[in-house]
Amino acid sequence: MSSQSQSIVSAKSFESSKVSYKPPTVNKRGGKSVQVSYEGDALRIQFPLMLTWGVNERVDEASGRVSYDMALQFEPEKSTTQARWLGEMKSMEEKVKNDIMINSKAWLGKQQKSRDVIDALFYPILKFPKLKDGSGEPDYDRNPTLKLKVPFWEGRYNVEVYDMEQKALYVPPKQGATGNNAQDQREDSGPMEFIPKASHVVGILQCTGLWFAGGKCGVTWALKQCCVRPPQRLVGMGKCAIVMDSDDEEMESNLKATEAKALEEDEEEEDSYQAPSFTVEESDEEEEEEEEEEVPQPVVEVPKKKKKVVRRKKKVGE
Repeated sequence: MSSQSQSIVSAKSFESSKVSYKPPTVNKRGGKSVQVSYEGDALRIQFPLMLTWGVNERVDEASGRVSYDMALQFEPEKSTTQARWLGEMKSMEEKVKNDIMINSKAWLGKQQKSRDVIDALFYPILKFPKLKDGSGEPDYDRNPTLKLKVPFWEGRYNVEVYDMEQKALYVPPKQGATGNNAQDQREDSGPMEFIPKASHVVGILQCTGLWFAGGKCGVTWALKQCCVRPPQRLVGMGKCAIVMDSDDEEMESNLKATEAKALEEDEEEEDSYQAPSFTVEESDEEEEEEEEEEVPQPVVEVPKKKKKVVRRKKKVGE
């Protein structure tokens, strides 16, 4: 397949039976990897709109290396495309484990004929929640998640993020540089900011291959592009979620008409109002009345009673 559109398969048309493999390669640390193909090309899938729990940051305690990942939450009861794709991903997991057993000599370094051994070595593609009985076993009656790497190297995310109108939120700079090349976005902004918890994303993922290291094996998936629909919280988003319907618009129109009429009547009443007029004589009379009212009444002083002094008679001999 030569064109970009042909090299991306939609989730609703993906068939696990068409998955094939390239010969294994050995990395500098001694681990092996096997590229996965789909009809001869890299396996890229356009997945439907799905719930995600946001981008996670992980720091390796030994090396300090920072990596990022996110999980897609399957909700097959809400989407026929999700339901079909989930079924095919379960089939792919079974196919990969069977193929590992068939190619165990080349891939694992020794022949393995026990499927139980392969199951013990293999990290599941689909991660199911654990049973609540404390056994640690997966609960296959609940919906699983699919883990995706968010490629990050030397301060640069190798992924593109858009909003639901396909406006760029994050575009990686050229290799060797850092920042955000998306127009009208902060240079220090990135996928962690634009893909918060409880967002829904639709996008393209790529299977980057099978890996074999430390006696374990698994399949790696990486996010390539996505469009994000952030969670619609009523409080804290700084965005009004209220949508006026026709009844609200009619009510508002009636209120505006009533208020306009009342305002017009008030203005007419003000224009027709005449202030009372007074003649010079009336004004003088009122002033005289006010002056008369202000004349203070004379204060009558009550004469104080004189105290009668009684002199004590002197006694004989004093």
